[in-house]
Amino acid sequence: MSLALLIGCLTVGILLATQVSRPATDSSRQRSARRRARFVATHPTHVNSADIVAALGREGVPVPQARFIAERAHEQGIKPFTMWLWLEQFGAEVLGIVVAADLTHEQLLTHISNGTVPDLEELKLFASANGLDVADGAEAVPTRSAASSVKARKRPPMPPIYEPGTYSGLELAARARRGSAAERLDDAGRGDVAA
Repeated sequence: MSLALLIGCLTVGILLATQVSRPATDSSRQRSARRRARFVATHPTHVNSADIVAALGREGVPVPQARFIAERAHEQGIKPFTMWLWLEQFGAEVLGIVVAADLTHEQLLTHISNGTVPDLEELKLFASANGLDVADGAEAVPTRSAASSVKARKRPPMPPIYEPGTYSGLELAARARRGSAAERLDDAGRGDVAA
């Protein structure tokens, strides 16, 4: 009895192991890719470099170019979430150009928050020199207009940042305090004179 139970458990274990370890089919890969794309669309903070490559591929960028863009961004320290935001606002062609032209992570964030696009004609020269195939990317990827795809409202520019102790508002407040102290002295002096 125990020998039959042991053989039965081994058979079930082997069957489960072979089912779990079987190679993925094209339909299972496509199903998994669609599931991941839906997940990233609802939770964009969980995006990774593979998701960026897949999104670029869906927008018509050839796979070698998409991998080049993702690798270049990783080398420059550009986060996948920033690339996702850029891709959503400005499109795949513009993302490829700005990453290959060595724009920094901070510059990308500034353009995203302001809803602006840098001079692409100038950046295409740098991107081409750094290895991006600009001619193929421009033909394969439709240009998305920045004005029509901006989802965030245009925000006014941030106020200037002052060095410690140089904020002009502090000078005005100090003058007001000095002025009110002088007025109190004047008032006190007038009171003594009147008495």
